[in-house]
Amino acid sequence: MCFSAEASFAASGVLAATSVAIARIPKDRDSLPLSLFPAVFATHQAIEGVLWLNQDGVLPDTYKAVAVPAYVLIAYVLWPILVPLAAYMREPERRRRLIILVCEGAGLGVGLSLASGLLRNPVDVSATCCSLVYHVNAPDLLLAPYLVAVSIPFLVSSRRRLVLFGVGITVSCAVAAVTASAATFPSVWCFFAAILSAGLYLYFRIEARPTDPALSWLRPILS
Repeated sequence: MCFSAEASFAASGVLAATSVAIARIPKDRDSLPLSLFPAVFATHQAIEGVLWLNQDGVLPDTYKAVAVPAYVLIAYVLWPILVPLAAYMREPERRRRLIILVCEGAGLGVGLSLASGLLRNPVDVSATCCSLVYHVNAPDLLLAPYLVAVSIPFLVSSRRRLVLFGVGITVSCAVAAVTASAATFPSVWCFFAAILSAGLYLYFRIEARPTDPALSWLRPILS
């Protein structure tokens, strides 16, 4: 992400703690993909922290050789596949599930295409001012289906709490597009989305304890 190794590691720590807290909440089996979001983002931010340390000369390039492909695989391949899957598993309505299934098809196409490209072409990272730039040879035509795969599934959900999460993801995308350059956009957006994923703790807690008085102030907003 932009800023520094400290920012990435701090975000990773918060998300790791969130993941542990979510793991302790009873939940349905179909919630498993969604519950993994904070853990995956925690790993993602930790990897970027390692890359910052490499850029600062603290860690040798042997770490970079592993961290760059790992970061890119999560950002470009895993997310467009995992996001629609998580939304599909939580959707009870058939028509909405069909829409999400189309998004899953787009995500699979994008993920597999990018994975194939990553195997053929080397990837690299460099630091520009206060951001990391990932040099990925990805065709521009894959951008639209990628955005469809990671934003639409939650926006069409019949569950209001997940719609709000989808709105947050979409807004963070717009903010990243305005505040970051095209080269640094993936890193900045992933950071914003990572922070938003910490809010999934409230989602799972309310799902498990819908009458919890401690959350009564949130119920009118999230119900």
